[in-house]
Amino acid sequence: MKRFFLILMLFLTVSVAHSQVFNTGQTLKPKTFSVGLEPAVVINGGADFILFLHGGAGIVKGIDFGLNLGFLGPSEYFGADVEFAIAKNMSIAAGAHHYGVFGVDGTFNITFPIKKEVRIFTGADVDVNFPKKDVNVLLWLPLGVEVGIRNNMSFIFEAEIGLTGPIYHLIGGGLNFYF
Repeated sequence: MKRFFLILMLFLTVSVAHSQVFNTGQTLKPKTFSVGLEPAVVINGGADFILFLHGGAGIVKGIDFGLNLGFLGPSEYFGADVEFAIAKNMSIAAGAHHYGVFGVDGTFNITFPIKKEVRIFTGADVDVNFPKKDVNVLLWLPLGVEVGIRNNMSFIFEAEIGLTGPIYHLIGGGLNFYF
């Protein structure tokens, strides 16, 4: 059963794969990859389920590329970003997404190691969306924890608290695998 689940995740990730953050302030090392699965709840007056697939690849030291796909929710999500390390546990990312409308986004992540296998993270996540008539600037406060389960697997739980309107909140958690 575990093998089937892993093969299914890899197959779905090939179709694409970054929710809001689901990411700490650390970048992937060159030639390493990550694959994540995150069920989440989008809170926007009501609660809607969405399933995110995340993928990442370390390009060079301090730079990685992420790809995200969200489905089964109120709208499909597709996003991609490039993340740059600015210090040991700090990074910034820039990218683009489509979640009902096209937008560009930027993220600042900072990680606080608690133990070798436990890290909390926060920062700021901003989207600039381009609906037909206006430009919307949306800001979230991400709060999360990453718990290393094994050398190549961690559990990430995050909450994205919307700070500007019109905005939604997001609560999710899932597994991330590193290769």
